[in-house]
Amino acid sequence: MSISEHHSKGSNQQFNLDQIRRILILRMATVGETILTAPVIRALRERFPDAYIAYMVNPGREELVSENPNLNEVITYRTSIPSLIYEMVKRSFDMVVVLQPTFRLVVHTFLARIPFRIGFETNSGKGCLLHAAVPNSIEQHEIERYLDVVRGIGIEPDSHEPEMFVNAAAQTWANDFLVAGGVPSDRLLIGLNPGSSSLSRRWSRDGFVEVGDRLHQQHNAQILITAGDAEGRLPHDIARRMSCAPIIVTGVTPMQLGAIIQKCHLYISNDTGPMHISTALKTPTIGLFGASNPRQWGPNWHPHTIIARDSMEEIGVEDVLEATDLSLSRLSVEAQ
Repeated sequence: MSISEHHSKGSNQQFNLDQIRRILILRMATVGETILTAPVIRALRERFPDAYIAYMVNPGREELVSENPNLNEVITYRTSIPSLIYEMVKRSFDMVVVLQPTFRLVVHTFLARIPFRIGFETNSGKGCLLHAAVPNSIEQHEIERYLDVVRGIGIEPDSHEPEMFVNAAAQTWANDFLVAGGVPSDRLLIGLNPGSSSLSRRWSRDGFVEVGDRLHQQHNAQILITAGDAEGRLPHDIARRMSCAPIIVTGVTPMQLGAIIQKCHLYISNDTGPMHISTALKTPTIGLFGASNPRQWGPNWHPHTIIARDSMEEIGVEDVLEATDLSLSRLSVEAQ
């Protein structure tokens, strides 16, 4: 297929997509945004089964995609512009997929002489320097926004769900961690994620305390609390106020976090990175939304549940417990 069949900006050159051999994906993103680009990776691999596909990510995001079988390489973004351009030049990419509307990144790929460039129209550059540029529409799910870029060159994905892959070392670590915590392999394990980088996206501590205690009382569940270093004493404060004995998971790598979430039968989380990791790993997840847009960020696919209110304060304990009962009932039916 020739690119001449699609909207073209920034060049009069013609490109035959069947001749693409080396592809770079660019997205400097948070944990959640990085996870949600996975359908683009899969769509590119399906269209270019024999291509060399690399993904350049922010430092610290490598493990979110490092085990993805549809990638050949993960590259860490460099803040030094000469070093960044050199990393792109030396790999001789044929095509770059820029998954954020940042004209600066488009310029870098132009300076790296990547022949075929696709991405979003940007505020400063519109479609300049791009051979295929699509509108940056945030009035849809974030996954669909990313997929619009590859649709712009005629690639229609057959899947719209995120995915993450956990390696054997992390799985072993998670098993050992739970054994050390005295958790039998057959015990119901429910994860709580009370943190978020934004305070407005955090559900109340009291809510997590009560939900954790009642799930322990009603289902004999082992409660596990996950938290990042930025959450400080939050998980410890919640654990201290609970009548049961939850296990706290903090100070772990993204791969280890994924492995421990994968062991959970259910995960209850604010709208934040670990929620997206959980949904990508197909762990049944209840996402709590009150200060962010569930249409753009919510896991609206099976087996997950979205609880959305106008504010986090409007989410009640009974709302969460009702969603939990439904999730556990589905889990029981599917296990039969």
